[in-house]
Amino acid sequence: MQKVRSKTFGCAVYVRDDLSLVILPSLFSYSISRSGSYYVSQKKINKNGFVANTMELKDATLKTRRMVEDKLGNFLEWVEKYSEGRIGGDGLNLANHHNADTSILNSYINDVLIAERGASTGSAVQHIMALNAYYNYLAVTGFTDAKSLMIFADMKEIARANEIPRTAVKYLTPELRSILYRNAPSIRDELLLKTAGELGVRSKENLGFLVEDFFVGNSRYPGLKSLFERAERNPKQQEFEYFLQGKYSKSKRRKGGESRVLFIHRDLLLRMRDYYINERPDIKNKSFFVNAAPGSYGTSIAENRATKVFEKIKRVVLRKQENGLLPERGQELDKNHSYHVLRHSFGTDMFFGLADGRGVRYDDVVSTSQVYLTVAALMGHSAADGSAPKTTAQYIRSCHLKTKYMQDI
Repeated sequence: MQKVRSKTFGCAVYVRDDLSLVILPSLFSYSISRSGSYYVSQKKINKNGFVANTMELKDATLKTRRMVEDKLGNFLEWVEKYSEGRIGGDGLNLANHHNADTSILNSYINDVLIAERGASTGSAVQHIMALNAYYNYLAVTGFTDAKSLMIFADMKEIARANEIPRTAVKYLTPELRSILYRNAPSIRDELLLKTAGELGVRSKENLGFLVEDFFVGNSRYPGLKSLFERAERNPKQQEFEYFLQGKYSKSKRRKGGESRVLFIHRDLLLRMRDYYINERPDIKNKSFFVNAAPGSYGTSIAENRATKVFEKIKRVVLRKQENGLLPERGQELDKNHSYHVLRHSFGTDMFFGLADGRGVRYDDVVSTSQVYLTVAALMGHSAADGSAPKTTAQYIRSCHLKTKYMQDI
């Protein structure tokens, strides 16, 4: 999906990769550019004394129109990836996005923009304004109903935190990670941190941990229950392979996410078994990680649950740190550290260990080397052209931080 500027119509038009027009967004763009205004929903008391929503036109400057076009383009690109990456099963795509349920739009704002992409409050508000302008236009023209879009209460603090420049280093030492794990209020929350810090899993990818065996094509893969049984039968086995399906991963344009094998060490697998036996609700749900709260008991966790868990535990550790209740030596937790830093730390450790094991300096590792390609595979980075992507190069820079902390111990 692309946004291009039409000289003929003087507005942005939205086209698919085959250059076919995405009609409704293009009509909206033409309307707002031609009229210089957009619809806003207003609550007013009608003649019967009741509060009613009415649509009123509001002037839009050129800067506002450009912003609305850009944010709408971002949303449509996500819709395309949502459908082509096979995330979810509700059939949302470019052809029917005008009828998207409000819950999906709010999930885009809260789970995707704020939790996953790190959007600030100001950025999220701009996206809400743009989507409201678009869906209000569709409502007035009879294509759909108006939407109620918002930043959820439990996401406002995360959005505010996203406004702060991310100056914190992108590496947490094993000691600091251990402190975070020990301050988790439950086994589940401890594991949601460990899957990032010890397996390199993204927050949403925790939904890819399944209880029972599953099929991908004609191949059968073991679920965690089977791995628990395998660990019991083989007490000397220290590492177990788990296949993380790409549909639970970060999706790419015209493709699903990268499937990959996770190498779960024995201690972590046994801790997962502890959760399954002693804490996980005894309910049939293919997802391994489920909710235990009364209102959502037994349901699969949300894609951003691990992000929220990290923020909650971070506040606890920061208070202990400020009150002198943690060891004085070693790395300190920063208020700007995020859940993703756990995953980044895992990647750094892997890069450092692989380079050290081959007797090469990490600064000398090239993108086509086995070290690079192995780390890219472990992290779910695409290396289809035989070269690891630039994203993987971040771990070289973080290796310097790891070395520094090792020297300070």
